This record gives sequence, structure tokens and C-alpha cells, in this order.
Amino acid sequence: MIRAHDKHHFYKYMSVETALKVISNHSLRWSTPLKFNDPFDHQIGFTFGFSGPEIGQALFREIEQIVFRGKTDFKEPTLLTQLALGLQGIAGRLPEEAIMKELWEATQEIAYNFPQNIERLHAAIQEHLTHSRVLCVSETNDNVVMWSHYAEEHRGLVLKLRCIDELDNTLLAARRVDYSREFPMFPSLDQYVRHLTGEDPIDLAALSWDVAFTKHTDWAYEKEWRVHMPLLHEPPGDGYTLLKENPSVFGAVYLGCRMTDEVREQILEAVEEHIPHAQVFQGKRSTSSFDLEFEEI
Repeated sequence: MIRAHDKHHFYKYMSVETALKVISNHSLRWSTPLKFNDPFDHQIGFTFGFSGPEIGQALFREIEQIVFRGKTDFKEPTLLTQLALGLQGIAGRLPEEAIMKELWEATQEIAYNFPQNIERLHAAIQEHLTHSRVLCVSETNDNVVMWSHYAEEHRGLVLKLRCIDELDNTLLAARRVDYSREFPMFPSLDQYVRHLTGEDPIDLAALSWDVAFTKHTDWAYEKEWRVHMPLLHEPPGDGYTLLKENPSVFGAVYLGCRMTDEVREQILEAVEEHIPHAQVFQGKRSTSSFDLEFEEI
């Protein structure tokens, strides 16, 4: 697996119930985006800096260049490429006015259908991206809000997960989440026109990944990274999948400051049996600030 970052480790917040399964099975729980608490996650589209009429005008000018100036450099021919080359082939035998009329009608139809085409594009991207499993991790283990939301109001725990080159483990492929108030920006008008003509295609599959790694700025406190795994032809199931990891990936365990003594003993027994190499830290409230502190057990 190609290492996608320079991080040594990440952290995973979880409930006690999930943690006992993860520790005993040496597995991490991957989730469908449809289970996420953010209704926008994986279910957004692109921001476009141009309109349908602007596409029509620009596309008309570009194909006009192809027809009357003999452009023939197409990386991936499209239906528009075929139209342009067809008009190019008869340019000397038909009145220019007739050719321009046919060209104008074709480009205006594309301009008219632009909103519907974008809706279909967004629907296809969202359907593809949500039929997946995602592993979400964080750069930090001491965020008070995340302990409240994801670790049973400080009664759960956080696992330190190591990125180990020698193991080629999953977390080497993690990508940082970007935070924004706007949806990802689609390429420029000129780029889109050249995509439609086949002169310079846009890699829409690669571009769609930006959707899976963009969240509203209100979530920035999570400092999230994630690994995305398409399900391809597999059914969605119950929305969760446990995937095995090498035991050495589990580097440390941080116990919540509200964890009961009974649960604490359960966790310590599970750690001793299944990941005895892992360090264990007990969380506690600071006496001088709104911070969490951890002491090794």
C-alpha cells in the first residue's frame, strides 16, 4: 500500500461495547456513510462557477474552432467530438450559416439540459460513494467534545492506532478531511468545455473523492482523517464491517475519566489477553483547566 501521509499514528474514539469487540478480534469497525451523524457527509455535490447558458456559449465557440480551424487533437472522443468532426468534414460543401445553425442548436440543447445533467451526476456520485465502508480516525485523543459524542460521554475509550510501513496496514492510506462552508468546486468552464469535446477529459471518478473528504467547517475540531473502501458488487448489509488488523497496530488505550471500575477491569483484562504490548492510560479531569489528562497505568 502506498503511504499517503507522514503520520505515525491516529486515534479512534469508541464505546466500551465496540472496544471490547475491536480489542478481542484485532479488528476495526468500518461504517457506511449512511450511518454517519452528519446528513451532508458523502451526500453533497459540487459548486459550479458557471451556468447552462455560459456553457452553451463557450461550447459553441470551442466547436466552431474545431469545425473551421481543423482541430483534431482529441484525447477521448465523445459524441460532441463526432458532431464536430462531422461538421468539419462537410464545412466546405455546405453554407457556413447552415453549419452554424446546427452547431448552435446542439450546444443550446446541452445548455438547456445542464441542470438535469448535474442532478444526475450528483446522484450517481452519492450512490457510488455511500455504497462503501469508511474508517474514521482523528489526530487527537483529548478532545472533550469528541469524548462526549463518540466515547459514551467519557465512559468509553480511545485507541491509539499505529501506521506501520512494514505491515502495509490500512491506515497508511488515510486522507485528511477538508473543512469548508462550500461544496467542492468543480473545474472551470474552459476545462468543462474541453471535457465535453474530448480534448482534455476530466477524471470525474478521481474528482468525486473530494466529496467523500469534505465536511462543514463546524466539524473541524475533530481533525479527522479517513480511509474509504468501495463495496463494489457487495450488498450493503447492516452498515458495519469489522476488518482485521495486525495486533501491533493497537499501540495504546486511553480510558475515559467517567469509566466505572467494573468496566475498567473488563477493558484491562481484554488488553492483557489480546494486546498485552499496548500501553494503558487512565483519563482524568484537570484541576486547573478544561482539559483531560492521562496517566499511564
